[in-house]
Amino acid sequence: MKQETVIIEKVLYGGDGLARLSSGKVVFVPYTLPQEKVKIVLLEEYKDYAVGYPLEIIEPSPERIPPPCKYYGLCGGCQFQHLPYERELEIKRDILKELFLRQGFKGELPLKGIIPSPKVYHYRNRLRLHVENHIFKMGFVKRGTHEVLKIEGCLLGDKLLNEVLQGLYENTCWINMAFYVKRLRLELSPLDSKVCLLFWTILPPEKRDLKELTLIPSVKSIFYFIKGARPKGPYPEQAPHAGRRIFQGALDLIYYSQPGVFNQVNWEINLEIIKKICELAGEAERVLDLHSGMGNFLLPLVKHLSEAKEFLGVDTDIRAIEDGIYTAEKNELNGRLELRKMSALEALYEAFQEGKTFDLVLLDPPRGGCKELMRLLPEVASHKIIYISCDPPTLIRDILLLQKEGFELKELYLFDMFPRTYHFEVLSLLQRRA
Repeated sequence: MKQETVIIEKVLYGGDGLARLSSGKVVFVPYTLPQEKVKIVLLEEYKDYAVGYPLEIIEPSPERIPPPCKYYGLCGGCQFQHLPYERELEIKRDILKELFLRQGFKGELPLKGIIPSPKVYHYRNRLRLHVENHIFKMGFVKRGTHEVLKIEGCLLGDKLLNEVLQGLYENTCWINMAFYVKRLRLELSPLDSKVCLLFWTILPPEKRDLKELTLIPSVKSIFYFIKGARPKGPYPEQAPHAGRRIFQGALDLIYYSQPGVFNQVNWEINLEIIKKICELAGEAERVLDLHSGMGNFLLPLVKHLSEAKEFLGVDTDIRAIEDGIYTAEKNELNGRLELRKMSALEALYEAFQEGKTFDLVLLDPPRGGCKELMRLLPEVASHKIIYISCDPPTLIRDILLLQKEGFELKELYLFDMFPRTYHFEVLSLLQRRA
């Protein structure tokens, strides 16, 4: 394979360094830092760019540090373990600014804050692993391949998750079950310091095997998917709160979440986002959450906005809606709240048909963003939109669309939800122009 020596110019969204070959063509190189002189091998070359891999860091940056994870460089999960955390935050800030500039945002970017994670490692409250049964390994996909890398512990995962993972490797029943298991999730229940197991299987497990798994220290409950949208469980059947995970929320809220229902992976940063949402909500009277999930952002607003008249949350995941209702009942929230199984587009269309508006709309969509909502959203959102996203490119695209519909980007915040990876969360406040 062709080799070259290049100088890294900057780090891009995705975590790769950008350099130029002797021909002038752009090349992307992972695990590098700005101004480093690197000997690379070209893995792929296309018309407009190339992909390389570092063979030798000839002149390392003075900021470079040894990565603590033994899987780093093989596992595709982390991109920034080779630099100090303070530098990682600076790079993420620069990446966010450049993305806005490249996508055509005009004017000064109202970036008001960069909120670091209290934990740089062991912050994840869930781990999702592939299971390969013919040689029995559990792990993540290797970088640039479809091959599973055996993982015996993840530095990003909570220590309790790693303890249970090690227990599974030593459990005879699980080793036997692994012949028909495809995927596994370990999910932390922080308030009772337990772990829920959720796995996908092609054959139903024996009850005696499930009972054996509950003997692994710190296992709270077990669920499994075999077909359909709802898992079997919990096991044991008498598991507290039907086996739900339990989280301490803001404003003395306690959340209850079934394994497999989405919630933010870095709970400490999630609480910081909730705090900011409550601050930016002002004196909203009618609140619509178009991707409410289990009520993560909406339920604190019910407590915070004591004078507000109406809160509506919609989501297509019926299990998330069940958790939201269960959590609201357990926290004795009043009748101003309604949670419904409904798509965001259906909710906007219904409100539009009824001539109904909301002075605060929350958006926390999947990575694809909210482009399909842009026809109706400006008709329903009368004052403020708070848009939370883990995918800055689609967020910026949607912000530009909303600007054309009369909204102005007033405030922007970078929350580092995912330290040591290129991902981060962005919260934006948009307000209708007077």
